[in-house]
Parts: sequence; structure tokens; C-alpha cells
Amino acid sequence: MNGTRDPKLDSLTGWLVVATGVVVLLLVWGTIFTFTDYSEALSTAFGLSELRTSTVFSITTAAFYVAGGVAGVLAARAALRPVVAAAGAAIAAAVGLLQVTTSYPGVLLAFGTFGTAGGTAFVVVISLVPQWFDEYEGRAVGITFTGNGLGISVLPPVWVWLLGRTRIRGAFAVIGGATALSILGTATIYRRPSGPVGGRASAVGTDWIRANFFDTRFLAAVAGFSLLWTWYFVLSADLVGILTGNGIPRAVAATAFGIVGGVSVVGRLVSGEFADRVGLCATLTGGVVVAAAGLVGLPWIGSSLPMYACLWRSARGSRRWRRCFRPSSSRGSGPRTPLRSSERSPSARRRARSPRRSC
Repeated sequence: MNGTRDPKLDSLTGWLVVATGVVVLLLVWGTIFTFTDYSEALSTAFGLSELRTSTVFSITTAAFYVAGGVAGVLAARAALRPVVAAAGAAIAAAVGLLQVTTSYPGVLLAFGTFGTAGGTAFVVVISLVPQWFDEYEGRAVGITFTGNGLGISVLPPVWVWLLGRTRIRGAFAVIGGATALSILGTATIYRRPSGPVGGRASAVGTDWIRANFFDTRFLAAVAGFSLLWTWYFVLSADLVGILTGNGIPRAVAATAFGIVGGVSVVGRLVSGEFADRVGLCATLTGGVVVAAAGLVGLPWIGSSLPMYACLWRSARGSRRWRRCFRPSSSRGSGPRTPLRSSERSPSARRRARSPRRSC
């Protein structure tokens, strides 16, 4: 560290990191969390029971989040490009494995590898973007996270189109191959800015773990985060099955899941401003209530119009509380040196002086 602010902060380089991050999140998040759109094809191709098919999704998402936690520690201690390149290569290997395996353990290994590599790429993206911005950090992070919503908005009709023309192996080769190429492409440009970055973060070590293990607010947040995400995982795994069981045509049910993503794109852009104005607690509570109101009606829906209304309501609510749960640690990996007040932009200094209402 040389004590000077990197002149490339808030520059074209940072926005290039954002653009590539949107693509990576679109493909990684979209592939994993549109599982409901290709679960039946996967089950048919490999002769899997409903329980085994659900287990594939469980293993994938567990690997995604566990890998994210581990990658955050490793990425702070290693060069970014090798980490990102390894993630891209692992996804390519997962796609290749699915083409040749004929067994249930092979399917688990392929999707577990995809989840692990995807979680690694995800954490690198969300931790790197804030490091490239000072004045426009909030805007950059919000735009980057729209990749998640775009993924579950764009990929469902893509899955429907591909599976109408080929089997799961071919469809997964197309989408998984695109994911691997996008991550390998980012490996050629990703790096940390050379100077100190605004904000303050501390390294996650044993002292941090010990302090938070006995912090009731932290433990409550962990429990709440798990419960709030449960419904989304259920929809990701079997929404199409729920709707087709109620008489909704499969093609309509598969593409309808994209409503959650479409609404979420807008929600991610505006929910932060909403939370700043009315407070995090009010935003979180309102989001949970709105999402729950949409979910309650899903099991009894038998026509398209009520289905769209329920999915829109659930997506609108979920994006509010997910924005509130975005961890402050996403500002970057590892310890960072705070900028002196004179080194910050005027708007960054105003944000630092403004109190933030929270729970």
C-alpha cells in the first residue's frame, strides 16, 4: 500500500468488472436456481427418484454456499486470477462429467463441483466490485446483483427451448459451457485496485468467530437468513412440479419462474433506496409479509393469471428482505485500509457522515 487512492476507482475499469460480474452471476445463479426447469429432464435421463433429484439440488446449493464461505477466506490470501481460472476450469469439468456419467453418484459429483466452483466465482465477484468504487459503490453493487435476477428471468425460457430440441446433457453443455467460458474470460481482467480502498473491514479469524458465536443478534440473523431462504429453495427445486400438478401447462409453469427474476431486477435497484428512507426493519418486515402473501396461494392455483400474481408478489417481497441481508463483508475480502477524509470524494464523505437506520 502506498497510501494513495487508485485513480481508476469509479472508472471504466470498475464498470468493466461490473459488466462481467453481471454476466457471471446471470449464468451461475441462473443455472443453479432454475433447477426446477430441468429437474424432470434430469430425473428422466438418469432414472432418478423424486428424492434423489431433490438431493442433487440440495448438494448443489450446499456446495455453492459452503464454497462461498471458504472462497472468501482463500481469495483474501491469493491472487484473484488463478482462483477465478480454477473455478472456470472446474465448471467445465463438471459439464464434461455430466456428459459421460451414467450413475447417481456421478450426477452428484458433477453438480456438487458446479456448485462449488459457482460459489467461488460468486464470492469473488461480489467482493471485488465494491473495491473498484468509491463514489458510485452502491450503484455498482446494485447493478451487479441484478445478474441474479436476470439469471432466473432469462434462463427458464432458454431451458424450455433447449430441452425441446435436445436432452439434458446437450442443454447443460450449452448453458454450463457458456458459464465456464464467461468465468475463464473474467480471469483475464480481474485484479484488485492497487491503492487503499474506501470503507473498513476486518479479517475473519478465530477472534471474529468467537465474538460472533456468542452474539445473540448475529445468531438470530443466521437463523433468520436460513428460514427466509427456505421458501426460495423450495420454489427453485420444484415450482414447476407444484404448478403442473395444479393443471398449469409445463411450458407456462417453467417460463413463469422467470417472473421472480424479472421483478427482482427492479427490486434490487430500488430496495436499497427504500431501506435508506424507511429503515431496514420496516423494509425487512414488509418484504416478508408481501412474500408470504404470495406463497400462501400457490398450492391452490389452477390458472395462469392468479399464478402470475402470486409469483410477482412473492418476488417483490423477497427482494426487499434479501437486500437487507446483504452482508457488510461484501465490501471486500480481507483487511482494508480506510481512506482519509481528504482522499474521499465529496459524496463518499457525505455518506460516511449520514446515520444509517437499522434494526
